[in-house]
Amino acid sequence: MVASPRDVTPVSETEFTETLGFRTLGMQEGAFVIELALEPRHLSRAERVHGGVLFSLLDTALGRAVIHELPLGRGCATVEIKINYFRPVQHGVLRAAGRCVQKTRSLAYAEGDVVNEEGKLLARATGTFFLTDTLRQPDRERV
Repeated sequence: MVASPRDVTPVSETEFTETLGFRTLGMQEGAFVIELALEPRHLSRAERVHGGVLFSLLDTALGRAVIHELPLGRGCATVEIKINYFRPVQHGVLRAAGRCVQKTRSLAYAEGDVVNEEGKLLARATGTFFLTDTLRQPDRERV
């Protein structure tokens, strides 16, 4: 498979993903991949990765997979996500891979997984995304 210029173009992190420590690897074998080296700040009181960290990792990977399928300049917004957590994790490097499975004119459906360094499945998500004409939208006026 030959990589297109879009497959190798680095994607900048947002302040949110930088704060969480996400490292974007971009498109790899049809999936948008993000890694996270776990730190104590990612852990819950139960000393395992907080579910919100895994949720954010998957939401970001799925959304970026959708955006990768759109013409440059277009964007998406999460409509809904369903996530299943399969096993706890306390340390190591996590890898999330998101794939855009189906796209219509106004919606996209994506799915993805988070695995640990051994390749064991930690969480899986499916999501629906509203497709927007621009990457950023202004706030709507309140009526």
